[in-house]
Amino acid sequence: MQIRRLNTLRGLAALIVLVGHYSNKARLWDAVLGTRAPQLGVMLFFLLSAFLMTILYLDREPARQAMRGYGAARVARILPLYAAVVVLSWLGQQSGLPWLMKVLYDIPTAKSLASHLATLYGVQVLWTIPAELHFYLVFAALWWLRPRFAWAIPAFCAIVLGTYVSGHWPLGPKQPVLGFPVDLPLLRGLPYFTVGMMIGMLYNRWRPPARIRHHAFALALPLILLLYPAIIGKLTGWTYGQGPGESPMWFLPLLLLAVSAIFFVLVFLVPDGNPVLENRAGDYLGKISYSLYLLHFPVLLALTQAGLAKGVGGLALFLALTILAASASYRFYELPMRLRIRAMGAQDDGGNRAQ
Repeated sequence: MQIRRLNTLRGLAALIVLVGHYSNKARLWDAVLGTRAPQLGVMLFFLLSAFLMTILYLDREPARQAMRGYGAARVARILPLYAAVVVLSWLGQQSGLPWLMKVLYDIPTAKSLASHLATLYGVQVLWTIPAELHFYLVFAALWWLRPRFAWAIPAFCAIVLGTYVSGHWPLGPKQPVLGFPVDLPLLRGLPYFTVGMMIGMLYNRWRPPARIRHHAFALALPLILLLYPAIIGKLTGWTYGQGPGESPMWFLPLLLLAVSAIFFVLVFLVPDGNPVLENRAGDYLGKISYSLYLLHFPVLLALTQAGLAKGVGGLALFLALTILAASASYRFYELPMRLRIRAMGAQDDGGNRAQ
């Protein structure tokens, strides 16, 4: 199943992260596009991921072959590039070369490396990948349970969102275990994955009538800017704040509702063929979005070390270099590894190829 606009939304989520991190480093426009805005891009990623898995798999029979295909597709999409980035970052930190150590992810010890590879922890933006992988396991369990216990998914959604809205959502461990850093990052994103799955189940069952769909609903896209912490602070005087050790953005039910509502409007209410949501640039950025996400941070650190992360010109250079690096990564490593792992795993089908 192909929903073309999701490519653009995936690319947009990556750009929110990239521009936000650059804005913070360069203090571009007083970091109005930064502060904690990159987390909005991650929230969109989580909604998209759960939505796609739901519409592609949940209505299929969870037979062994189908689940093997699912597992192969999920591992192929996420693990090769993540593992390569983690291992190369650790090797770079062991090199003793100060310039190299400053432009890689901060994975300085063997225990930190082990925690990353075991998906128990992620430094900087890498925390999102273990969260994604853990949700793949949760989704597989719910998929398997669905034909056996019809109440399993409704009960799961009610427990997750009920606990979240009540204000009792757990933070997870924050102290090392036997010297191994552990934080179980799935806990941070699980409410977003859950809502994405619910929207996907609705999509599998219902389409809005043509009379209520309109291209004007694409104006929901720029509404994301109103959720930026610095922008909402300037407009209203209120901001999300920053709690010790954790951003409260992930624990605000109203923010989850707002991001989910924008996602719902863009997916359900904008007609097919909308040029803002369905275009070649969006298709391409969506295709390379995973490489964009993982590689942008070292590129930004390198530009900062070189003194080039300055102003709008620096932003243009940063985006150009990151897109170039992501394009090469996708073509020569990410895609070939994905295809190889899928070929080694379960038989593929049209639903898997859509991703």
